[in-house]
Order: sequence, then structure tokens, then C-alpha cells
Amino acid sequence: MRKYARIAAFAARDALAYMPAFLARNVFFVVIIFVFWSLWKVIFANRPAVAGLTLVQTLWYLTFTEAMELSRPRVMSMIQEEVRDGTLAVTLTRPWSYPAFHFWRSFGEGAVRVVPVLVVGFGLAALFVGPLPGYLRALPFGLLLILLGLAVGIMWTLAIGLLAFWLEEVSPVYWIIQKAIFILGGLFLPIDFFPPGLAAVARWLPFSFSAYWPAITMVNFSWTSFFTGLAGAAVWLAVLAGTVALLFAAGRRRVHAQGG
Repeated sequence: MRKYARIAAFAARDALAYMPAFLARNVFFVVIIFVFWSLWKVIFANRPAVAGLTLVQTLWYLTFTEAMELSRPRVMSMIQEEVRDGTLAVTLTRPWSYPAFHFWRSFGEGAVRVVPVLVVGFGLAALFVGPLPGYLRALPFGLLLILLGLAVGIMWTLAIGLLAFWLEEVSPVYWIIQKAIFILGGLFLPIDFFPPGLAAVARWLPFSFSAYWPAITMVNFSWTSFFTGLAGAAVWLAVLAGTVALLFAAGRRRVHAQGG
């Protein structure tokens, strides 16, 4: 584990070095918060809450889900390029697990990136709707779920990247799955706003543990939501890790059969 910890640390250091460029690329985050604030201000005009959430909680919720989405590295693009240009043949000879290398590299990078996005989100939400009640109590538990949600998101992105052994171009698959997290993961709208049947299913999909559960724990803290998010993220990490291991094993045999 020491070598993977060093890989994550080196990736975090690189992310810090390129932080201004990362923030500049994601300046539209401000636009997203402003647009949804304008929309929800009208929706909440004549009602104190929707599905148990106030305007303040709903806008703060969006800052947390967007922070996780924007900070997650697109690891599938790196794997895709390695398969295309043949550098995969060199990478596979290095003394570490190929999937573990990409996971810890992406996690180190994402864990650093999420901090400034959260800070910007905090400032925007406080400016538009004011402070979030109960914020300090929920903060340590919510941050833990945010990191776990980041890990879940990286894991399914890694699984998509490994499809490059067969498809070479995996971007369309990523776009489809990304739209699933937009909707079923509760990225833009809390799952509490969904019809009961859809909400019951969406809450247990892996996408919700990359967005909904960390965010809802931050804005409407309860021990039930925290432990549900914690247990669900652990289960899906195990399931996705097994999927990644199977995909890599099958893909590696395919590379050997083709000679690189």
C-alpha cells in the first residue's frame, strides 16, 4: 500500500501545481449555481419547502454534487490513450497493479481538486441564499462520504476505461453513464424530488453514492443517511472493484493474444 499511497501523493502534488488551470476550466460552475438559484427561487417562492428541503438546502445540495462531479478525473481517457498509442505495453511491465495505479492516481488528484471547488461553492451558496443550518455538525461526516463518493465515481469511470481493450473509443459509453448520474444519481435534483417508485430505485444505484448520499448528508444530516451512504459506498466499491478486476483480466489476455 505504500507505493499506492506515494502514487496518490504525487498525483495530488501535480493537481496542486495545475490548480489555476483546473479552476479556469470550470468557471462555468458559477454559472450553474446562478442559473439554478434563479430557477429554484421561483419554484420556492410560494412554498417553504419541497419534499422536506428548503431553498437554502437545495442550493447547497447542488454545490456538493457539482463539486464531486467536476473534481472527478476522467481516468477512462488516460486508459483509452494508452491502449491506442501502445504505451500500455510499457505500463503493464511496471511493478504495480494497472487498475490500482490508475485508481489511486485519480483519487489523489480528485481529493485535492474537490477542496477548492467546495470552497467556491460554499461562497456562492452563502452569497445567494445564506448559511446552511447545521453545517458544522454535518461537515466531517459529509466530507467522508464525499471522498467515498469520489472513489465510487472513479471506480466506475475506471471500468469504462477498461472497455477500451475492446472498443478503443469509450467516450460514448462514458457520456451515457454520465447522464445516468445526472438524473438517477441526483446530481441536479435531489432524489427526494422524484416520484416515489423512481426514487426508491435510484437511491440504491451506484450513481446515488457518487452524488446524492454525500450531498443529502451535508444538507439534511441524520445518522440514518450517513450510515446508509457509508454502507452503500462500501458495497458498491467492492462490487465495482470486482468488475474492474474481471475486465482487466479479460482485457490483458486480449492484449497478449494480439501481441500488444
